[in-house]
Amino acid sequence: MSTSLAKFSASLRDLPRVVSQKITSAAAPAITAMAKETFDASENAYGVTWEPGAEGDKVTLQKSGALARGVHYVGIGTKLRVVLSVPYAKYQIGKRPVFPSQGAELPTAYQKKLTEIAQKVITEELGK
Repeated sequence: MSTSLAKFSASLRDLPRVVSQKITSAAAPAITAMAKETFDASENAYGVTWEPGAEGDKVTLQKSGALARGVHYVGIGTKLRVVLSVPYAKYQIGKRPVFPSQGAELPTAYQKKLTEIAQKVITEELGK
């Protein structure tokens, strides 16, 4: 299994384009759900709790909920991209990451989920 999203996307290029696009379309909501779980837990994708706030309190980034609602992945062709829908998201997510680090090894749960989705889509396509 690929160890980063970039490597996962690269491996999809070896498949027929339609199949690759179906995989990214199916994977985007699944890994968005995983990112939202880490966001809600105030930790990064690797399970490390965010640094405390200036006063030593737990940071939730849930003041208005706009950031939490806007954090998601989309499938664009054979690539999975992060969408940050509020102007301050890049600063907050940069300081308190929710997603796996770009180019870094994916957490095991992400690898497992992406493999599962790819296998399911390929199996469905072969059955047609």
